[in-house]
Amino acid sequence: MTDYFIRPMHLSELKAFFKQIEQDFPPDEYPPYEVMYTHLEERIQNGLVFCNQSIDLAYAICADSHSNDHVLISQLAVFPEYRGQRIGSAFVSAICERYAHKQSILVEVERPELAATLKDQNLRNLRIKFYENLGFYIIPNIEFSIWDVPMHLMALSYKTPVETLHQEIGQIIHQIYYSLMGQRFIHKLQFRKL
Repeated sequence: MTDYFIRPMHLSELKAFFKQIEQDFPPDEYPPYEVMYTHLEERIQNGLVFCNQSIDLAYAICADSHSNDHVLISQLAVFPEYRGQRIGSAFVSAICERYAHKQSILVEVERPELAATLKDQNLRNLRIKFYENLGFYIIPNIEFSIWDVPMHLMALSYKTPVETLHQEIGQIIHQIYYSLMGQRFIHKLQFRKL
């Protein structure tokens, strides 16, 4: 069996990881380099690297230090040459284990029904199924968008009862994003209960 582990992403590595982020995510799904650098430097977010021995397999950026004790996985990707080998599942499982003492772990996935192409719709459905297979579920009865991109919020609740999470999710996600975006850009977070 392979021995995987998570190591911290060092600030000196961010430039190389940021180039990969630019390839793995649309431009509206990550902040500018300088903002991400500041977030990591000030520990507003943490970079995690999933490894096997000395080989980096995947990375994630997590907003994990908010006082509300909820974690948002902002970006998560497996390096292209390791995709399709269940590395992503192993990484998310390791992240879940790492944060099992937190209230919950949250992820965002683009809404499949709003995809421009069938290929993109299928990819979005696969992402949802990926997280569902790891115990996450779509938080029902909410509309949520960030930077004008409509998303589903998915959760894996640990300490917070599911009913409480559903009642407080608007406040929770606002608190996390306020720490990431500040007063200047918080208006780019749109949330309402249905």
